[in-house]
Amino acid sequence: MIFIQTIMALPFLLAVVPQVAPPPDGCLPIQDERIYARDVAAAVPAFATVAADFALGYAPTPGTRRVLKGEALARLARNQGVAADMLEAVPDVCFERAMATLEAEDVLEAMRSAWAIGNVSGPDVRMELRSFSPQIAPEGKVVFPRTGLQMPATSDRQADVLWRGYVLYGNNRRFSISARARISATTTRVVALADLSVGSVVREDQVRLESFDTFALDDRPARNLDEVVGFVARTSIRSGATVLRSQLGRAPEVARGDVVKVEVTAGGAHLLFEGRAETAGVEGKTILVKNLTSGKDFRARVTGKGKVSVQ
Repeated sequence: MIFIQTIMALPFLLAVVPQVAPPPDGCLPIQDERIYARDVAAAVPAFATVAADFALGYAPTPGTRRVLKGEALARLARNQGVAADMLEAVPDVCFERAMATLEAEDVLEAMRSAWAIGNVSGPDVRMELRSFSPQIAPEGKVVFPRTGLQMPATSDRQADVLWRGYVLYGNNRRFSISARARISATTTRVVALADLSVGSVVREDQVRLESFDTFALDDRPARNLDEVVGFVARTSIRSGATVLRSQLGRAPEVARGDVVKVEVTAGGAHLLFEGRAETAGVEGKTILVKNLTSGKDFRARVTGKGKVSVQ
């Protein structure tokens, strides 16, 4: 019978736990997902005789409070075998999620830890924390995943970036936070020394390499000359402009009008002859080739510089 009364009392207790103002002596901080008898014992000593892990209800969410009514607590304690003379004038007990002031050092350290993952050999990065919010969060671990970092609109090293993170608390719960920071690194970029027209192959004397400060994750500019020289400009690039990777394409191994060596393989037969490329293509691409003897066109796959094959 006692077991049945206990089960009935627990829903009643939860039902009378509104989020109201705390009693004059304040609220007890709590970190678990539930409120246990051991938590109540801090305010009501009689609960020390109740099983410590006996659950009385869910813990409040961050920023809210939960009050367990004294009458319901006394009734539940009696159902758990606590003597009546120990339960005189049981007070209401208030609980709130344990909160703490976020420190800038903790936020910055979490950012640096996240950045270190996957960037062991990357350039030295400078981080400047500009702001973060909220200032108060549940007690827990500050986390800033790389996936929460938003790219700035420009490569300006002075541009602030938004980084969304969270505080991990309780039973793997997350409390959202965000920060604005400047994250820069000194690296290299390729700059055009002359106007580069669409379709032109970039020569070494048309570009140069220079060092500059930029947002550390900006991978848009070409970083080395071998990413540019010998490639074809897809768009017009003005002299003095930073050359972006997206503005370049591979130079075709076979250009339109080139005389190419054609290799034909059919079963055990092997044939070599010359043809003229009717279309351009990089290695692996299928292009149109004209047979110089018959004048007929056929398709062949580019296998290298000036070479195609038919199988």
